[in-house]
Amino acid sequence: MSTLNPDTASALHNYIDNATTGPNPILPGTIIQILDAGGMEIFKHASHDHTLKTMFSIHSCSKLIGAMVFMQLVDAGLATLDDPSLIEKHLPELTSKKVLVGAKGTADGTKEYVFENRKGDITARMLLDHTNGTGNSFFNTELRDLLGDSVATDNEGTAYWDTLLKSPLLWQPGTKTNYGQGLDWLSVLVERLTNKSFEDVLRENLFGPLGITHGGFRGEMGGSVVSSTPGVDFWPVGLKLPDGGFVSIPGFAEKKIEREDAWPKGGHHMQSVATGLMLNVADMGRIYGILLPQNAGVDPITGTRILSAASAAEFVKVVHPVEIRNDSRNIPTANPVFLPYELQAPNVDPAGCFGLGSAIQGEGRVLSDGRKGRSKGSVYWVGAANVAFWIDGEKGIVVVAVGNFFPFMDGKWVQFVEGIEGLVYQGLDG
Repeated sequence: MSTLNPDTASALHNYIDNATTGPNPILPGTIIQILDAGGMEIFKHASHDHTLKTMFSIHSCSKLIGAMVFMQLVDAGLATLDDPSLIEKHLPELTSKKVLVGAKGTADGTKEYVFENRKGDITARMLLDHTNGTGNSFFNTELRDLLGDSVATDNEGTAYWDTLLKSPLLWQPGTKTNYGQGLDWLSVLVERLTNKSFEDVLRENLFGPLGITHGGFRGEMGGSVVSSTPGVDFWPVGLKLPDGGFVSIPGFAEKKIEREDAWPKGGHHMQSVATGLMLNVADMGRIYGILLPQNAGVDPITGTRILSAASAAEFVKVVHPVEIRNDSRNIPTANPVFLPYELQAPNVDPAGCFGLGSAIQGEGRVLSDGRKGRSKGSVYWVGAANVAFWIDGEKGIVVVAVGNFFPFMDGKWVQFVEGIEGLVYQGLDG
């Protein structure tokens, strides 16, 4: 099993303290944990009054968890990754969409949007690896222009289902990668396959077997995480101000928002595992560790099999054709709280690709200062409020790091995580 030498652990604690304390901290706080393949903790640090059990919104770091839940349905024979008939049958709203190919001006100065029929099949794998043809309005200005003010914000509260219904495809399925609505549609698929809310599926299929008692969706997404966990520390998300200071943003609804037409009683889907899930760092690392090749789908703490070995192996399988593997993995932005995320950058992942609800490191990472980072084949992703994780199968470790503030990919946060990563791989033994 991997370990950190004591000098490295001490250096990490000092490095984190320097970034989060003092008169002008560059971060409002952070929670970090590193686990080995046996699920044992080899490093932890929680700033201020937080702990590894502090709850927060993990944003897009939930996508991998959603993918794991779907693969449980594959193992149970209820779903498949590559049969398009599954999508045709259960997601007719998606398969009936046309592809937006552009816009042209009209005599009155407005835009006339041009569409074409969908030509290729859509599979569940495409929902998971961002090749299904959809997009998010906060990353695609053309989609934002088309939707206008008719839909509030993607993935937030009850608006996310409205956004899915009104959004066209932005390109032909399978011809391009683009960070989009695939995991939102996957959430709908899971709910329709099980006839349960996604929160109920999570609790029954994943949280329950692992003994996770604190976790679920925010109230505005029809979840009960806050009301069902009284006395638990919840960390509200922060916002970095122009002067470098931080303020807390009014966060999630504390009470579950009920809708008469909410699924499964009605047709309105409210819970998307693309975002909206609340967990703590300890449970995030526990779940992610199941995917380490040393565990092959088994929880190392209890010995409980969560996924088949074949399903766990799918998460590190590169299946994109070469011509689209790295053609558009960058995340642009049409929103001031999201800074662009350049996956192709030399110090990030120039040869990687999207995987199932995550990304797969294409080659050993070399950090900006030349130090080594995570290994080739590592599964990783990030969350909007500066949350990051990676699962390094070669080294047998899981790292979770949380900043919990906007804007997304703030330069100081990116530099901070690189510093953590560099120290970890310098001092990793085993």
